Amino acid sequence: MDIITTIIQSIILVVIIAKTIKLVIGSRTCILPFFFALALGSNLLSNFYWIAYDLLEPGMRMPMACNEIVESAIILLLCAALETILKDKRTVASEIEFATLFIGTNIAFWIAWSGEWFQDILFGIPYIYFFWLLIRGLISRSSLSRKEMWQAIAASFMVLAMQIPLLITKGFVFEFTKMACLVVMVTLTIWLGVKSFRRKEFFLASTFFLWTELSMFLGFDFYYYLFFFANTIALLIMFSSMKKEIASDD
Repeated sequence: MDIITTIIQSIILVVIIAKTIKLVIGSRTCILPFFFALALGSNLLSNFYWIAYDLLEPGMRMPMACNEIVESAIILLLCAALETILKDKRTVASEIEFATLFIGTNIAFWIAWSGEWFQDILFGIPYIYFFWLLIRGLISRSSLSRKEMWQAIAASFMVLAMQIPLLITKGFVFEFTKMACLVVMVTLTIWLGVKSFRRKEFFLASTFFLWTELSMFLGFDFYYYLFFFANTIALLIMFSSMKKEIASDD
């Protein structure tokens, strides 16, 4: 299943990269699609590594390796892409603190689940900057209403809160919390996906992409592949949103 889903995403990535390169060539404001193409290219290379590793070492957990470096490169290149279109770059302390708290909490749970504290911290840091850029963009562009922002915040922190009993309980409590957590994660994924598809706004689509990434890290069994599929959908919506962004600038 890992190999099949990754191959499908890789084919879609090849198509999006080809179309993005055409935008780079044909657009006067080519910086955004340029960084987006680099990020997708890094994603594609990461997928190739996953496929090779799964074929050579089936069933083995991947060690700290180049794929984690590439995943950090994807996030940093997307940060560069967002920087090119973020007009309001004020450094609001509460936004930075919130981004640090939220991603820091995710990192803590990654460590709790995997025990790999060094790489989880090292490669988790770029997500803080990425999330701050998304917050600044969503607020400055009013991509979501205040009510919608608080709804998303509440749902995401519910997911994090439910990770605690999943770490320390067994039996019925574990299974009940697991299903409740997955219901919230899937609901927020669908909600963000629909919002992103309808509004075609690059910051919102990038937020959808980030949420699917975080959901994959905390996902279980079949649901991991569900969030992986949503991640692929997020890439397609990001491409459409980027074209709309370029059209508005041109």
